[in-house]
Amino acid sequence: DAETSLKRRSYRTVLDVLFHALVRYSAPVLVFTAEEVWATRFPDAGSVHLLEWPELPFTRHPVLDTGSGLGGQESLAPDQVRGDELVEKWRRLRILREGVTNSLEIMRRDKEIGSSLEAEVSIELYRSDDFSFAETVDLAELMIVSSATSLLSDVPSEDMRPVMGNTLARKTTHHKCGRCWRHLPEVTEDGALCGRCEEVVNG
Repeated sequence: DAETSLKRRSYRTVLDVLFHALVRYSAPVLVFTAEEVWATRFPDAGSVHLLEWPELPFTRHPVLDTGSGLGGQESLAPDQVRGDELVEKWRRLRILREGVTNSLEIMRRDKEIGSSLEAEVSIELYRSDDFSFAETVDLAELMIVSSATSLLSDVPSEDMRPVMGNTLARKTTHHKCGRCWRHLPEVTEDGALCGRCEEVVNG
């Protein structure tokens, strides 16, 4: 994205928060490595071992759900239920991504693809609320693939109601953008720019 875009700046803010946290957390164990990393980025800031623990602007505690449900919190113990919408959103997204990742790993193992950006995926969902939720997300970016779609399918049976059906993954036939590396229909040849990248470069 463009250097002034909110999306790009948001990513950079998260990376900066992670850097400050991880380099301090690792300092007692990876003494010399942490010192070298810190000095490379902040050569005049003194030693990393003299810093306090980072103070984060907010903290959240996502619950690791062992169930398979996309929607709801049926498999959580009563004392584990959180009301945080962002935590719940990412719990559901992780379930979606896990199914796709498994399919992509099989394709990698069979040498069908090298990078996940060479793949196109379709996710089959059985609940209308899960389908509506998936439609609000940039699935391709979340899955790190060139394109991703969700499909609403009929429930196989009433007594067995899985959240997700098949994850259909295949190698794309589109050319590769020379900047973002996604394989998209508007890229005319390998190395040419997609519409989004061309707008950023020329903007």
